[in-house]
Amino acid sequence: MDWFSGEAHRPFALAPDPVAAAGRPSTGALLIHGFMGTPKEMRPLGEALAAAGVAAHAPLLPGFGPQVAALAATRATDWVGHAARAWDEVVARHERTLLLGFSMGGAVALQVAARRAPDRLALLAPLWRLGDWPISLVMPALPALKHVVRTYSPFARANFGDPGVRQFFAAMDPSLDLADPAIQARLRDETKVSMAVIDELRRVATDGAAAAAAVWAPTVVLQGSEDRVVTPARTRALLTRFGGPLSYRELPADHLLVADDRPSWPDVRATVVGLVTAPVSPRGGLPTPAAIAEHGAPRAAGAIGDARVPALAGDR
Repeated sequence: MDWFSGEAHRPFALAPDPVAAAGRPSTGALLIHGFMGTPKEMRPLGEALAAAGVAAHAPLLPGFGPQVAALAATRATDWVGHAARAWDEVVARHERTLLLGFSMGGAVALQVAARRAPDRLALLAPLWRLGDWPISLVMPALPALKHVVRTYSPFARANFGDPGVRQFFAAMDPSLDLADPAIQARLRDETKVSMAVIDELRRVATDGAAAAAAVWAPTVVLQGSEDRVVTPARTRALLTRFGGPLSYRELPADHLLVADDRPSWPDVRATVVGLVTAPVSPRGGLPTPAAIAEHGAPRAAGAIGDARVPALAGDR
């Protein structure tokens, strides 16, 4: 199945609306997608930020999207290294910065933020343990098992009516008809993941959790109360590891907090936009909830396009 054809899955760089950006410090955001995701899933947030006067960049992590054939040879260090280089460019270009990670992108963002702090950090359903995945039963043995069992078929016995399974595939291709028996058969037969890749996913998740203690940037964490991929209980446990100012919001939502067709989208958009556009607290902490709500409200804006801001070097 070709899930990743088309320009929508490639990196994007959205210029800030000049009217919204007028009179403000130059502000840039880096948006990091999740496992098996692409910049496409980050586009709604990118457009919302650009409309609010923030330059929005979303890189394509190595081994995903059009590069998925190379995923088995990709390592966690490749994902973090690529994001870190993109982040260095955003920091060099802008006076104020926002780093945002969704799902696995949250684990990557934590490691990047520990290395070079953003002005604000936003984590949406951040993955840091794989305990809610079917593979969790063999997780302790993964470092050795990957040399014996080469591939894993996560959906060989999948219940395609399960909300967690549906959320996973909706993130890759919302047009998939999971009620179609032919589609189900192809997904069961053709969806295979290298055990080495699962081990790299485990590694990036656990390294992200370890990095949280070194993150002192003001951080907002958003979590869906109905998330079956990254559960609220897991995310609440992660909160205890942070070193800096922290705000946590649990929304009535599933895993796809970045999707603009979900009822939770207005809250997600307003929180993320308000986080970076609200005035900086005199004490350097998070803006107040009232300030975030005021500055996160959508505004009328001009056209948003990729051509008006240079792409990051690694995405050219």
